[in-house]
Amino acid sequence: MGFTAPLYFFLTAFLLVVIFLYFFRKQYEKRPIPSVLLWQEWMNEFEAQAWWKKLQHHILLYLQLLALLFLIFSLVQPYFEKKGMEGDHFVFIFDTSASMTALASEESTRLELAKKEALDTLEKLSDQAVTIIVANDTPLVMEERATSKRDIRRHLEALTPSYSAANLTDSIELAKSLMGEEQGQIHVFSDNLSKGTEISFHDNTRFVAHNFGVEHPNLSLVTFGVSMNGEKVIGVATIENVSKEQREVILNVYGEDEKLVEVTERVEPNETKTIYLENLSQAKIYRAEIIGDKHYVLDNEQYAFLLDQNKSTIFVHEAVHPFARKALEIASSQVVHLTSKSPVPKDKEGVHFIKGLPMEEWPVGPKFIFLPMGTSSEGKEELEGEVSFDQNHPLLKMVEFDKVFVQSAFSSQIEGLNVLAQKGKMPLLLEGMYDGYPIIIQTFELDASDWPLHPGFPLFLYNAIEHLTAGQELMGYYPPGALLEYIPASDTTSVEIVNDTGETVVQYDDFDQNLQLPVQPGLYTFKEVKSINTTEKLLTVMLDDEERSITTEESYSLSSSKAAGVDEGTSKQDVTFIFLILGLLVLLVEWEVYRRAVTN
Repeated sequence: MGFTAPLYFFLTAFLLVVIFLYFFRKQYEKRPIPSVLLWQEWMNEFEAQAWWKKLQHHILLYLQLLALLFLIFSLVQPYFEKKGMEGDHFVFIFDTSASMTALASEESTRLELAKKEALDTLEKLSDQAVTIIVANDTPLVMEERATSKRDIRRHLEALTPSYSAANLTDSIELAKSLMGEEQGQIHVFSDNLSKGTEISFHDNTRFVAHNFGVEHPNLSLVTFGVSMNGEKVIGVATIENVSKEQREVILNVYGEDEKLVEVTERVEPNETKTIYLENLSQAKIYRAEIIGDKHYVLDNEQYAFLLDQNKSTIFVHEAVHPFARKALEIASSQVVHLTSKSPVPKDKEGVHFIKGLPMEEWPVGPKFIFLPMGTSSEGKEELEGEVSFDQNHPLLKMVEFDKVFVQSAFSSQIEGLNVLAQKGKMPLLLEGMYDGYPIIIQTFELDASDWPLHPGFPLFLYNAIEHLTAGQELMGYYPPGALLEYIPASDTTSVEIVNDTGETVVQYDDFDQNLQLPVQPGLYTFKEVKSINTTEKLLTVMLDDEERSITTEESYSLSSSKAAGVDEGTSKQDVTFIFLILGLLVLLVEWEVYRRAVTN
């Protein structure tokens, strides 16, 4: 037996205090009596009594001393040593990335084996504290310093794949900060944490890397895309063979739900092969799938989209400058010129190019705004300084905006937009989201600039149309569990994300926070439920590139001479609760003895 806090043994001095106070208990009164014969007879009987009966005359004193002694033992925290794992604090770090869903055996995935290993380790612990960290992009602490095996087991069994790449480096650093200098162990449950990773620990810390899985041949559909070539649709697929043998792979391409083509190819070991697909039937969504791989199927499928953006109607309002009108007619074949008497269509989506219209009269949908917004010219400023712009933004691709002269500009009333170009400190071009739709704002009038005379002007308007129409049918490609900065339209009541089987996997009606997209890779439909209608957009959750590999590493451990062993050693079994229970029982017995004495 040992004691965690033996310093509290100094409280045994209070036992002497109790005994000393017992001498000052109430004494008998002196009175004259006619005879002591009865006392003498009683004394003879008392001396003939057994020793344990004599103790009954001071039973309260003994019970008080015993209760106090049990309380002192509770304060010093006694424990017994038993076989187990040494350490006061254990940190479990879990890799829940997509590669952990690969089969490690015929029936179990790597993550399932990792959870089983963690549960086996938990059974070897006694009352040590356990912290569980999930190695997401931002490490997530699921449980901190828990001692209840029931709660820890519940959290371990509830672990599910996150499919995103694991940030093991930051997770290990977080574990080190939580552990500090106390004695303990950090266990990482992953599949490819290399022994060459540079990791340093405190002398009291032991590090164990549990890498699960074995090397299996793997076929991966690395890339897949489609595009229009004249009147034909062509596709390109890239397949990688990570194995030591030649593999035969079958590539199937589907348009909507119809199989368009099936190709059988042989891929050499550890090589990548590109397959060209010609004369595909036109479809909005294409799905490519390879067959021939069973251990890891998440990297066997990809989606591609073929969307004709020119189908969106371009609504040009009356006050837009003639130079802009002409450039828009060159950039798109679906241009509709509106007059003050022309009603804006409400039953179809389009892109609106607006000038001189107050904000409260703006139509719903993507918009390009030429300032000023009303008939008033307030907020106009004469500009000085150099023109600077974001050359890497798609809107300004091949547009030499630094050569544009701008004499004056107006201040925008919309906050939170990205500045694409500015002169001095005055923004000239802005883009972002407004009322749930993309918006572009030009803060200067074309009459106050030589902008229309530059060859980049019609190209900029073409890029603007592409930018504003890109999100009407396709939202894009996202990593698993990505946070979407979503600003809903004023009439949006809820948002649903539906998978390819028609099941609603995410639903939101509160937009105070960013929306989290699904973690399972695949094709989803983003539905915006509005008061009048419901709009739908497509998005794809894709694997990270590093998750297309299922290579593994060997398990290993790192420790200093002071660190505890993993499988051998002793652990402390705290027995403080036993002395607390005994002290409580003694107090109850003392109370009962005192009650009987008073009653009699």
